[in-house]
Amino acid sequence: MMEINFCKPDSSDIKSLKKLWLSSFDEEPKAVDLFFDKCFNAKQTYIAKYGEKIISALYLISASFNGQKAHYLCGASTHKDFRKQGIMNKLIKYALEDSAKNGDKYSFLFPANDNLYNYYQNFGYRENCIAYISDFSRNDLLSLQELNFSENNILKQGNDFKNFAVEYYSTYNVKNVKSKNYFALFEENENTAEVFYFEFEKNNLKNMINDILQNTDAEYFRFTHNKIFENAQKIRYGMVKSLDSKITVPKDIYIGITLN
Repeated sequence: MMEINFCKPDSSDIKSLKKLWLSSFDEEPKAVDLFFDKCFNAKQTYIAKYGEKIISALYLISASFNGQKAHYLCGASTHKDFRKQGIMNKLIKYALEDSAKNGDKYSFLFPANDNLYNYYQNFGYRENCIAYISDFSRNDLLSLQELNFSENNILKQGNDFKNFAVEYYSTYNVKNVKSKNYFALFEENENTAEVFYFEFEKNNLKNMINDILQNTDAEYFRFTHNKIFENAQKIRYGMVKSLDSKITVPKDIYIGITLN
């Protein structure tokens, strides 16, 4: 039987990687092209090959967490003919070992469905990532007072990733507002706008809110956020693993912008 080889890709593999992604996830081709144009880094991409055929892949996106190097793991996929053979298990272990050697201290991910939370626990990932849900009417938002946006225990992505997120989510009719002092992504669903990511500088919450209100006619709003608004509903929101045995993983971590 031909041996499965775990390695990193080169530029000639991109077409095959896109094909595997599209066959594994319900994605628009334009969105996948954007990911490979803006986020793909061969040094942080890990694949399994059966002969010359790519049968499994995953991608790491550089980030930082509490001043330490970190990454966001996404796009974990295996060809349908090779699933349930332990290939992804080996690929994840290979990727995490390599990223730890390169100085990463934390690995973050957001399971594609609830059943995968148990799967990723097998690799040492923990459910220490949470988010809060708050619902507002349009009038509620107009009466909000200024609040501070805490950056403690938040996975920080660079501006390049945020710019990618704007383009990526726009292919799914997601709107955005942004300035040098704030940034938000929101999706309209009937009479509700779901603001699934936002951040703002000091004294700029109201400016961000006003910008959102000017860009939607929605009467109701649902915000997903770190711990900022009172009386919010707490939900699990991703997973984290320490790649350094000397580092303790804090609780109540907020991932922010997510990809499967």
